[in-house]
Amino acid sequence: MKALIVDSYGPPANAKLGTVKPPELKDGYVLVRLHGASVNPYDVKLISGQLKDFAPIEFPYVPGMDGAGAIAGVGEGVEGYRIGDRVVGMFGEAPGTLAEFATIAGDDPKLAHIPDGLDFERAAAIPEAGLTALTIVRAADVHQDQRVLIIGATGGIGLFAIQLAKARGAFVIATAAAADTGYVRTLGADDVIDYAKHDPIAQMNERYPEGIDAVFDLIDHDDKLIAAAGIIRRDGTLVSPLYGPEQSAFPEDVTVRYVMMNARPGDLADLVNRVASGELRVEIAEKYSFDNARHALGDLADPRTHTRGKRVVSIP
Repeated sequence: MKALIVDSYGPPANAKLGTVKPPELKDGYVLVRLHGASVNPYDVKLISGQLKDFAPIEFPYVPGMDGAGAIAGVGEGVEGYRIGDRVVGMFGEAPGTLAEFATIAGDDPKLAHIPDGLDFERAAAIPEAGLTALTIVRAADVHQDQRVLIIGATGGIGLFAIQLAKARGAFVIATAAAADTGYVRTLGADDVIDYAKHDPIAQMNERYPEGIDAVFDLIDHDDKLIAAAGIIRRDGTLVSPLYGPEQSAFPEDVTVRYVMMNARPGDLADLVNRVASGELRVEIAEKYSFDNARHALGDLADPRTHTRGKRVVSIP
């Protein structure tokens, strides 16, 4: 099958289109003919070698976790799926989703049907970012009238975090460049902090001297997290998907939660249905042809390239 192939650790520019053996359909799994995929920062970290001590990969390697397509095969013992069903998922098996085919367990909670009216590319933008945002919102136990600051609000996780927190009745404050102010407001942000103007935490202290209930920091993993915790009210929560200093480094009255994406049964289906109905929006930063798939990873990795929402690849 045709796939984007990485032969060694290095930048996305080293990836190339080629041919690899298609994945084997095992009992309990479904085989999906992919038509859309999206890329995530974790994909870049894997192929660059940043995570090789924690999560080594075998070469040749096909990157990609998020994908959407139609079921081309159903393994023994799978229930609820049949050949031809349109599905979306977060795939954990090799090869990855920047390929024509991928497999996933039929009972994996990170697999869901795609409703009519939702195209493959927008569906493929949902799994990792949407499920991580949902995990973060749950970790903070966001509820009505809380004030929540989202640092790094314009990326893929921020796209969903703003909307999910707002749906729970929170007053959402987002950090964003001036050019993205209108965008994050359309997602539901009630207030916007221009991080380029001057220190966003100082701005928060000026605007909300009484403090806020929760901070979702989607970009920092160092002492900046400690500074962000300083604007949180007593018994408030700081949530990060990137990890950082130990709890002892933070104020005693602030709970710090470092989270990994945790998908419960029905979570992905709920997110996909809400996108299909228009309740949740998916922002596509750029759509790439399969022949240009490596550029999706390259643009995501390039600090000079601003990503608003998700970068997706169309697979013919």
